Amino acid sequence: MAESAAERQRRYRRHKAGDHGLCIPGRCAAVTPTVTRNAEPEGVTLGPSGQRLWAAMTEGGQLAPMQAVLLLEACRIADRLDKLDAQLRGEDWLRFEASEDGPEVTVIVDRALSEARQQATALKQIVAELRQTTSRGKQKPAADAKGAGIADLTARIAARRASPSA
Repeated sequence: MAESAAERQRRYRRHKAGDHGLCIPGRCAAVTPTVTRNAEPEGVTLGPSGQRLWAAMTEGGQLAPMQAVLLLEACRIADRLDKLDAQLRGEDWLRFEASEDGPEVTVIVDRALSEARQQATALKQIVAELRQTTSRGKQKPAADAKGAGIADLTARIAARRASPSA
């Protein structure tokens, strides 16, 4: 939705006065969330794979808030896949603490391989989405390409209607 000149002026004046209620995230530093670079995200402890993924993805520059959320989830899934892999190789098992006076507890772990496959698929989809959103900023918009975009189509229709041969 296009913003009128009066709305832009109102936003500008409030911004200059120190009121950032109308500011647009990404344009005003006061309302743009900051993402810590090359370190774990705030308040989250990641495993080795998650830390490596976070560091690799954040070294290139600032992430948009949605990209940061997707990356955090991808890091968590990478750590989960490590745990599932260790369980499948027999190196790590589930541990429970039972009270001494309680009955015997039997734990059956099944479908770990199926869960690992599902987590791997989820990670693949998140990484693809991250790759797509980060590459959008590096490419020129499709409307700038010759013959592309609705604006170009509208201009060609208007030119054809205005021409005397039509």
